[in-house]
Amino acid sequence: MKFVCLTDYHGAHEHLPAVPKIMEAEDPDMIFYCGGSMQGEARFQEYEAARRFHSKPDVESRAIQKEVAKDTEYLQEFLLALADTQKVVYAVPGYHDAPESLYFKTIYNYAQIYPNLRPVHEMIYREDQFMVAGFGGDMTLSEDNRELVLQYSRTWVEFALRRVEYFPGEKILLFHSPPVSRLDKSGDEHCGVLLINEMIEKVSPRLVICGRASSGQGTVKMGSAVVVNPGPFFQGHYAVIDYPSMTVQFKNVKSL
Repeated sequence: MKFVCLTDYHGAHEHLPAVPKIMEAEDPDMIFYCGGSMQGEARFQEYEAARRFHSKPDVESRAIQKEVAKDTEYLQEFLLALADTQKVVYAVPGYHDAPESLYFKTIYNYAQIYPNLRPVHEMIYREDQFMVAGFGGDMTLSEDNRELVLQYSRTWVEFALRRVEYFPGEKILLFHSPPVSRLDKSGDEHCGVLLINEMIEKVSPRLVICGRASSGQGTVKMGSAVVVNPGPFFQGHYAVIDYPSMTVQFKNVKSL
């Protein structure tokens, strides 16, 4: 089987026409999308300011409402581009794909029209050779946020994925955030989540696909798992994985 792996579209319109070209060139069996369709910069800044000054965020500001309207278009256009390929698409939301209500309303409505589109956040799907489970957004020790960013507490993540450990057969895990590793660097910052490392050790997946870290393209081996960050699609990056050999190729739309 062949997988095409994508992450972090961030409204990069110039790369949207490349989606059908990638499918024509690679002819994958499945697409894995690690989220990050929206830009969300104004919402993130408001979230950071509210946290820093212990104040109530202004989620109704004109800047945020204008950004949400534009980000809604980004989310819709990329989900539709993926669904239109007619390939099986597994997707989770990104850190900036907030508010949560907007993301899930959009993807669930599209999944009604496109049965090949499978929202895997907090879900388990069974394929013939493996199962797929996923969790999007960021993960923290205790803080939940669903309005300005998608951030879930450790307790919530552990509860949502508690059944994965008991699922028989090979497992593929899809996250937006990367584990703590050399795949977690964005510029000079690190966004790795130790809970994902613990999850990998606990459930022994065959393959883990992640995103978010714009400078973290690559693969690492963690126990029995191959962990892949395809690199951000807003820079044209994507990855192609052969299963079960786990051969990984990193490509760019410039070569199409």
